[in-house]
Amino acid sequence: MSRIALLFCFVSSLAGFHAQTTSADELVAQIHGDLDGDGYKEIARLERVDNSSDASLVIFSGKTGQLETKTNAIFWVGGEGQQPELKITSRGSLQVISMNESIGRNRWHQTATIALRGGYYLLAGYTYSWYDTLDLASAGECDVNLLNGKGLLHTSPGQKPRSFRTKMRSFPILEWDGEPPQECLAEFE
Repeated sequence: MSRIALLFCFVSSLAGFHAQTTSADELVAQIHGDLDGDGYKEIARLERVDNSSDASLVIFSGKTGQLETKTNAIFWVGGEGQQPELKITSRGSLQVISMNESIGRNRWHQTATIALRGGYYLLAGYTYSWYDTLDLASAGECDVNLLNGKGLLHTSPGQKPRSFRTKMRSFPILEWDGEPPQECLAEFE
């Protein structure tokens, strides 16, 4: 292969990499993991949208590098102690964890679990926990498996969790507006 052909291949590969990795949006978090079980590691990223406090989840194929899915800007990004995280579970599901652990008296964690089923990345689970730093009796957790519709709501320390069935079922993450299942909101209404 001539030097010009080699140079062209090198520049082309850099251009492809550059197109995949650059964006007007700021990279907040990134993780690599085999989400579809094909032996190649997908790239999942949280990208802050337009310098706001919101981020989109973007997933690229591990095999081709092509964009597989991109959500709306539904994940909250804060400052120090409030940066979202990405994790991969032992079963190969992706978790997007957002939180407020540093500002105000109301602290919280939200975990959206995303699983690949039938060729679609689905919102498969939702967990939200909260506590008040000045009123320790004001704390709880809502944990919902959207694949089977079962959930637990624990609204105060020392009390037994209440089980429930949700009307919200798993659906493509592209369709999620960031709102939790209604049963998790019942405690705040």
